[in-house]
Amino acid sequence: MTDITLLLAQARAGDDRAWDRAVGLVYEDLKRIARGLLGGRGSATLNATQLVHEGYLRLARGGAEGIVDRGHFLALAARAMRQLMLNHARDRLALKRGGGASHVDADAHADAIAEEARGLIELDSALMRLEDDDPRCVRIVECRIFAGMTEQETADALELPLRTSQRLWLDARRRLAALLDDA
Repeated sequence: MTDITLLLAQARAGDDRAWDRAVGLVYEDLKRIARGLLGGRGSATLNATQLVHEGYLRLARGGAEGIVDRGHFLALAARAMRQLMLNHARDRLALKRGGGASHVDADAHADAIAEEARGLIELDSALMRLEDDDPRCVRIVECRIFAGMTEQETADALELPLRTSQRLWLDARRRLAALLDDA
């Protein structure tokens, strides 16, 4: 059993300090995930540190209840950060369209940001359609793409045999590509 697994068990038993220590042990992993999600760069309104902290706040609401180990924690954090990025993308598109402002200058940079936001929203839409058919494929994508986990870490986090995780990853990529082509 790893230190994080033990700390999560202690946190589930009511030790708030154990939760804080567990978060401290995965903090750098969370930053790595956030940097990956942001493509190594932040924006004027969202950077990796903010994404980690907002994701943490979402996870902290539920506490350690149901989180069994490091992989599971990172998978849940990746999902929370994905949702935060999606909300951020929707907000950026709303601002691009005016968002209640009297005037918005459109330039190449703003257009690129809006295009990136649209791409993220299209990906999320494809993931939601895929989730209707096979939620395990979406969990695999969240671990591999959003959390940057290896094949083995993904299998461990989702409590799947490695070969099943690999097969689902190939299937998820194929199905996502088809869904995005249709969009």
